[in-house]
Amino acid sequence: MVSPDASATAQRVQTWLADHMETFSRRLASIVAIDSGPGDRQGRDAVARRLAAWAGASGLSVETLPTSEGEHLVVRLEGGGTGRVVLLGHHDTVFPAGTAARFGYDERDGRAFGPGVADMKGGLVLGLMAMEALAAMGALAGTVELHSAPDEETRTKAFAAIDLVASSDAVLVLECGRENGDVVAGRKTAAWVELVARGSAAHAGTRPDRGRSAVLALSEEVIRCHALNGARPGLTVVTGTFHGGTLPNVVPDYAEAVLDVRALSAEDLDWALGAITETKPHDGVAVRARVQGRWPGIEAGVNNARLLDHTRQLAAALGQSLGAQTSGGMSDGCWTAERGVPTLDGLGPVGGGDHSSDEYIELKSVPFRCGLVAGLCVAAVQDKGG
Repeated sequence: MVSPDASATAQRVQTWLADHMETFSRRLASIVAIDSGPGDRQGRDAVARRLAAWAGASGLSVETLPTSEGEHLVVRLEGGGTGRVVLLGHHDTVFPAGTAARFGYDERDGRAFGPGVADMKGGLVLGLMAMEALAAMGALAGTVELHSAPDEETRTKAFAAIDLVASSDAVLVLECGRENGDVVAGRKTAAWVELVARGSAAHAGTRPDRGRSAVLALSEEVIRCHALNGARPGLTVVTGTFHGGTLPNVVPDYAEAVLDVRALSAEDLDWALGAITETKPHDGVAVRARVQGRWPGIEAGVNNARLLDHTRQLAAALGQSLGAQTSGGMSDGCWTAERGVPTLDGLGPVGGGDHSSDEYIELKSVPFRCGLVAGLCVAAVQDKGG
């Protein structure tokens, strides 16, 4: 059972954030206006520095850890006990330079729109303000840290500060809540497989019989792999890229594709990768498979059942019900769950349209989610014993 202290904190912070929505919107608009996509390290670092400035002005301690892709931000609220909770996020987006100028921050019909509002700058502002509210309310029986990585969208390995975060007692991931308001209790595990076919070139008009089409061979393999969809519950195989050939009048001697493979368990993923990498030649053309990288998943109910129970009780104390689901998408919470840290995801503002020009968050969800995060911080450090 969640403590009365945790419920009271959640209620107070929800009210506090409702009174500070203007600040939330102003801050979110400020960092959404900064492009922080792939290849834009300067923009990513600028977002981290702006968050750091707000945190420092509120009396929170700030540390930046240099990484090969930019600054990893750590904001810390020191408490009196031994418990330690991490709020986890990232300040990079998928959007290229110039996107913020084309469709910047906008509020209409109760929603905030803009590149990265849901994935996941809205969650970062929410998490920081939850910490500010906790700081203003006095002694916390533990420590709360906000960690924001600069490269979640493009990495195929754990974030640079994983060892630091993995020593915490609980991780609350600030990715957006699902469109129906659910939090994310589970995430699929994934891998990316490169397929390369090498054939023989020939003139497509005069002697096509001398050629061996790499495009045709790779197409056969992609179709074979596609048939694995649904062979295990939740298993998906998607051809993300396919390139081959040089000119219409040349039998192509080279083709390549990258498959996105996702499953509900590591065992099912291993099975799928075994099937995919057992490639077959087609008309004398060999196809080679190489696993480019893997991302762990979060198994719902494994290590996070107590956090989810706390979340539902706190939601009830705030007058709402809360569902949970398993997502096909990934987050850095997958890496902390792999280390055995209780991890609950999707605690940021309710939103949707990720990675598109229609990306949004529901503004009315912000006070509730902020109160929920703050209450969970209290509950998690109390679980540790203060």
